[in-house]
Amino acid sequence: METGNRVKENVGRIQVGAYGMGNFACQLSFTMVNMYLAYFYTDVFGLSAAAVATLLLVAKVWDGINDPMMGALMDKTYTRVGGYRTYMIAGVVALVLFTILTFSVPGFGDSGKLFYAYVTYIGLGMAYTVMNVPFNALPSRMTDNPKRLNQLFASSMWAGGLGSTVLGMCTMPLILMLGNGVQEAGYQKTAIVYAVVSLPMVLLMVRLCKENPDIAKAKEITAAKEGEKGTSFFGFIKSIFTNKNLLCVYVYMFCAMFSQIGRASTAFYYYMFCVGNMAWASVLMSVSGLVGLVLIPFVPALIGKYGKKKVVIVSQIIQIIGLIMMFAGPYTNIPYTIAANLVYGLGGGYSACVGAMIVDALDNYEYRTGVRNDGVAFAFNGLMTKISAAIAGSIGLMVMAAFGYTNGADLTERALTGINTGVNIVPLAAAAAAIVPMLLFDLNEEKMTVIRQTLKERRETILKGQ
Repeated sequence: METGNRVKENVGRIQVGAYGMGNFACQLSFTMVNMYLAYFYTDVFGLSAAAVATLLLVAKVWDGINDPMMGALMDKTYTRVGGYRTYMIAGVVALVLFTILTFSVPGFGDSGKLFYAYVTYIGLGMAYTVMNVPFNALPSRMTDNPKRLNQLFASSMWAGGLGSTVLGMCTMPLILMLGNGVQEAGYQKTAIVYAVVSLPMVLLMVRLCKENPDIAKAKEITAAKEGEKGTSFFGFIKSIFTNKNLLCVYVYMFCAMFSQIGRASTAFYYYMFCVGNMAWASVLMSVSGLVGLVLIPFVPALIGKYGKKKVVIVSQIIQIIGLIMMFAGPYTNIPYTIAANLVYGLGGGYSACVGAMIVDALDNYEYRTGVRNDGVAFAFNGLMTKISAAIAGSIGLMVMAAFGYTNGADLTERALTGINTGVNIVPLAAAAAAIVPMLLFDLNEEKMTVIRQTLKERRETILKGQ
């Protein structure tokens, strides 16, 4: 650990592992929502596909809008627990509560059910914002060491992928077992199990992953010297358009999440009705995640050799190939479908790069202007993710409805084509679009080495003057 006026390093293997554990726990709620909520709403809760599409869009648009508000608020908050960690504690408690409520079926009429769905799902989204926005920004307050940052983000992605995979494999068996043939009870009890598991894990992560007061202080002083530009919500909005590389990451995330989460939110329909094998549905939904788990530990080395930009672009191309394979079929052939999912999963390496690319863009902007706002920056990334996911999930359901899908009734060939199109072709187009902003991203490791060293010297000078 460094001493004196130098920025202290307090991130080791324990912190790296704990940070990943936090994302594992979050995925038990997030992934259950993304994978199963649409199907739960249409075929268990009893809402129409069109009503669900509208609900997802409205809730997620609002959810995305409140992300930057959360970012601005947490950048101005500091308690003895830490500004970011304070919100994470409150957020995770609300998150587990609303997850249970969201997957509960009240004894109301159709209009009452729809109102209940809006209240609980919007509440769930706001709870996730309070938890997830500071969680994603926390590494930037834990360390300024690029190696440690890459390790923290990679750990988060790996553990998040593990959480998604575990949930994909376990959720449907748990629903069937705990529900004893009653789907309503199965979904609610499964949500309770995940809540009981995730809450203590997040609280332990918060205890172990502490904000570095030296880094926080240096950044706060830097912002203060620039008036309100560094902490102003609206000032940051303006700055986005003068930070080309950050804008490229945001546009990329919009398209990539449109593709990935949009597909995840409707994939169950594809495996349930197109593949037509209920017994294999959970396994097939987990295959790509398992590949990601194997791949992610190697991503930091790939980044070191080829750079984040190349890793991200190649990952998108591989995902496109996987989506083409799944659309073209023969998707009823289980070995073929497994192979297609394996290829798709090989394209999941990009996820470990995004957080580090945001930090690169923020470092570069601070280097040029002296202005920085990590909380709002990561919140805007959340905005891109949530709005794109909402639009993607809604479009997927709308495509299915347009082709004649009606709550699992006897499906025509046209309806099956609609499911295949909504689940695979819509995400494919978004994955292709995601490549464009990455071609414009112009920060590499050589350039960032110079920038980081300069910023390190600036922060040490700031701390010496205090």
